[in-house]
Amino acid sequence: MSDFNKRNIECVMAILKEKNPATTKEILALTDKFPDLCVGCSSGGDVIMAGKELVEQGVLERNWTSEGYAWKLIDDA
Repeated sequence: MSDFNKRNIECVMAILKEKNPATTKEILALTDKFPDLCVGCSSGGDVIMAGKELVEQGVLERNWTSEGYAWKLIDDA
């Protein structure tokens, strides 16, 4: 895993600890709260790639909604 993707994963996790669940669009809107951490998380693709990795790790759930993907931390994460 690249450092770039690791930082995106950290960004998504930090945001979801503040707002859980959140859509991809909501996560992107909240990246300004974490300017040092979320430098690379600038597109929906960045969030989706990080989110998919976290789903594979068993940390997040991903659901399709009318607003796009909704990401949710699993309680034990």
